[in-house]
Amino acid sequence: MYNQKTKGGIAMFVYIGGVPGVGKTTLVVETEKLARKREVRMETIKGVPILCELAGVTTVAELRALPESVRRALRPEMNRRLYELDCRDPETIRLADGHFVYFDIEGKEYGIRQIQPWDKEQMLAIVVVIANPYTILHRRLKDTGDRQDRKRNIDFLIQEQKMEVDVAVSQAMELGIPFCFVGN
Repeated sequence: MYNQKTKGGIAMFVYIGGVPGVGKTTLVVETEKLARKREVRMETIKGVPILCELAGVTTVAELRALPESVRRALRPEMNRRLYELDCRDPETIRLADGHFVYFDIEGKEYGIRQIQPWDKEQMLAIVVVIANPYTILHRRLKDTGDRQDRKRNIDFLIQEQKMEVDVAVSQAMELGIPFCFVGN
């Protein structure tokens, strides 16, 4: 059994970011499967259910319809709850499947994942999943769940991925933790 290092008994997690359609969730699912095969305790944590609860909505579509400013105001409490969950079980590695930059439906207003006071204690590393923008665009266009909040403009997508990478690298450097890119 894998024995995870902790700081003062506090569990650690890996934050995995990337633009919508890059393949983050697929990577996380495959990582969890591999961990189970190797008897490593690992799970994914997502903030969306918590954001829905905080916003008083029942579906992700309702959440996405809210202005980015509303969702941004709720994220500190969402992050606090995610870290609280992490502390309850320091033996499990958590993969936080999320974003470093959040855009509204029109792509005009955005928010940046803020560094939390507990990040230095609990965040083990940052991973950013990247891909060729045309590959991401192709995935978005063939997505049967066709999410209207995913911009389908290649220039916007290039800007979106660059911002995601820049913020992730900046936060990893500020926190003094490792970061890596995974090409997908």
